[in-house]
Amino acid sequence: MKVKTFFVAFLLCLFVISGCESSKVQKVQNSTNITLPKDIPSFVKEKDFEKVDWDRMATEFDTGERNDMFGNKNKIGIIGPELKPKEIDKWLWHFWGINKGEFTVVGYNNNTSKISPILSDGVWSRNGIGGGKVNGADASIPSNVVLPEAGKWALLVYIDGKLFDTLVMDIKGK
Repeated sequence: MKVKTFFVAFLLCLFVISGCESSKVQKVQNSTNITLPKDIPSFVKEKDFEKVDWDRMATEFDTGERNDMFGNKNKIGIIGPELKPKEIDKWLWHFWGINKGEFTVVGYNNNTSKISPILSDGVWSRNGIGGGKVNGADASIPSNVVLPEAGKWALLVYIDGKLFDTLVMDIKGK
């Protein structure tokens, strides 16, 4: 009788423990609200958004040739106006450490979890960064950009399908 009671108690404990572990794993898996758009390039992954350092804001810096760039020094620099929601502006992107490739940029709003292209024609990618050394950078590309709403945005920049850098900016409302 004692063996039978012990065996039932053991199975009951095992059942309870395995149930707790299962729900714990489920909570970890469902901790993000990220939903990738259907037309986003296949190399863009949810983990890229989870790795964004929201405290590493884009800053203004001097390249030795220009002092009006903002971005992440020695990685990505931009010459252009500060973005305002729903307004198209022209930016000249500068890249250090790379001299050609396909350029993809994905915008992610931390406040709303909205993911959207920021190139004004609604595409994710554009061929043709290059152009040789300009303003102290190894390559550049001009583009028109627009963000659909205000908030804290991460611009994930991919070159040839690999995450190159992330720019974090606080876009103020109009």
